[in-house]
Amino acid sequence: MEFTRALNLPALSLYERVRVLKINWKHKLTWLIDIRTVWLLLLLCFFMMIYYEPFGNKVITFLAGVEPPFSELPPKAKFDEKTTIVYKREKLTVVRTNLKNSVLLIKKSLGFSDVAEGKLVSAVDSMPVSRKIEGDFLRGQPDTRHVEDTWDILKDNLIDAGKAFGEALMVRIVTIDNKPMIVENDRIVPYDRTDRILRWADEIEKASRKYGVAPEIIAAVMEQESGGDPQAVSHAGAIGLMQLMPSTARWLGVNPYNAKENIDGGTRYLARLLAQFGSLEQALAAYNAGPGNVINGNYLYISETQNYIRNVPRLILKYKQKFSTMEVNAQKQ
Repeated sequence: MEFTRALNLPALSLYERVRVLKINWKHKLTWLIDIRTVWLLLLLCFFMMIYYEPFGNKVITFLAGVEPPFSELPPKAKFDEKTTIVYKREKLTVVRTNLKNSVLLIKKSLGFSDVAEGKLVSAVDSMPVSRKIEGDFLRGQPDTRHVEDTWDILKDNLIDAGKAFGEALMVRIVTIDNKPMIVENDRIVPYDRTDRILRWADEIEKASRKYGVAPEIIAAVMEQESGGDPQAVSHAGAIGLMQLMPSTARWLGVNPYNAKENIDGGTRYLARLLAQFGSLEQALAAYNAGPGNVINGNYLYISETQNYIRNVPRLILKYKQKFSTMEVNAQKQ
């Protein structure tokens, strides 16, 4: 009786009790199999999005077609499906890059020496940058970004991939007063930060003339680093518009909290890296990951840096056009 009450069963024969128990276990097993099937399908969907681009594009198009709730947005907000699709595809590209670099790094650590021989190619290898700089400036600069080991790089790559995948699923683009804005949960930020960068155009052009670095490169790095926010401080402690590390700012002799000095110091540091590496791509990689990670080749596997050196050249092209237009307008006046 105790056993029967514990199972909440009526008085049954031993045979009937065993039969009921078997049925219950079958139901539980079926439930477990169903849950496992759901997870397997979700995992399959994830890998198809990443590794089969047509499927990924279809999912992105479907997700972009679902309009976000506008209850907490200004009444003038309008959903921008086209820009949302572009943004989501960019984030999916970030995920693909991170996972690809992680696999390459694992292969390298296992002894596949041919992995690192492929060289990355920048879209703007011939950007007009002056590399004339005093020789003594090349010595004594501290490498403020630590040289990362395999585990650090893998961990950062996977974390960044997870964040990018979440943004690919959740982020929407709306326009407010004809300006695109990124909407993610309760957060609203400008999609195009050109205006925030060009408010510093005078300081950028002054630093450009002083150190021989094209203004569009300075502006592009500024947008990528801080989005034009002079108060920006990263989780690693980088400060201001050009995201100078405190030790780098001290070595440069600038106050990183002063916007003008931050631009001057960041441009001077860029000029130093361009002179040291003789390559825009590697100079940008060193600015992001530190010279040590460029010298040892680790930057090839750091996904944040790979995304950095892919995105900054696109921004350079944008600001090259902006500064050319500004110069033409100034000549007309």
